[in-house]
Amino acid sequence: MQKTDLRSIETDPVRCGGQAVVAGTRIRVATILVCYRQGMGVEEITQQYPSLKPADVHDALAYAYDHMAQIEADLAADDESTVQQQSEGNKSA
Repeated sequence: MQKTDLRSIETDPVRCGGQAVVAGTRIRVATILVCYRQGMGVEEITQQYPSLKPADVHDALAYAYDHMAQIEADLAADDESTVQQQSEGNKSA
């Protein structure tokens, strides 16, 4: 497990495909960024994910903005995976 430059963000190749997560959770930095972009504030995000502290959300957002290319690639991969799963589901229907 690799600790990043922010105390509550880590990457682990066996957890969440190696994507950055809040330490000790499976909550991805990309997920927190999406919530924030959808207009959720820190308090709302911590209500949605009760295991998070406000500092965790701030660390995740700081990490996201410092590593935006990687986070955007993670989100794009999520979108591609979703489209592929939907396409496979339509074929079997």
